Amino acid sequence: MTHASMSDDLPEGEQPNERLEFLGDSVLGTVAAELVFFRFPKVDEGPLTQKRSKLVSRKTLNRVGEAMGLGQYIRSRIGKSPLPSTVVGNALEALVGALYLDHGYKKTRAAVSAMLLRYGAEVIMEEAADFKSRMHHWAQVEGVELRYMGTEDSVGDRTAEERFEVTLFIGDREIAKGMGRSKKAAEQAAAREALERGEWRENAL
Repeated sequence: MTHASMSDDLPEGEQPNERLEFLGDSVLGTVAAELVFFRFPKVDEGPLTQKRSKLVSRKTLNRVGEAMGLGQYIRSRIGKSPLPSTVVGNALEALVGALYLDHGYKKTRAAVSAMLLRYGAEVIMEEAADFKSRMHHWAQVEGVELRYMGTEDSVGDRTAEERFEVTLFIGDREIAKGMGRSKKAAEQAAAREALERGEWRENAL
């Protein structure tokens, strides 16, 4: 595998990893989507999206690439030992892209699924954030009331994938808004927005 720092030293016709990284990223996303879709048949779109995102996050891919020892197979002129974890994670994406080109999707899916499961996919998928549950837990601890109020087709210029808009309230105070293809997905988006912003907590009680 070849890092971009080697670009000036490559013979004509050879390329560094970037194009394969692009392809591998797409294949990884598809395999991860299948994994969570079939592993969690009763889970809605919003939580499934969070599980997939965490499964192929930069942090996860960096860790898996390092656990596989990919660093020793990367040509680079970075000069650091060991290589930065992001370089190793990117190389993992390139490897998946190369597998796809050589062996097709079916064999690549089997290899990538096995790889992810070997290096902790089960734990990662179970730990993936359910933002609405986290908000509910916080409200129970603090003894406050959460309310989600939503409407369908409330925003005319949004795409068909964002038909629902939900507003999250604590008591009578508006905290955050979320949008999604279903009411539950919009509620997850609103809870995520609230948790990520966080400044409202100072005056929430």
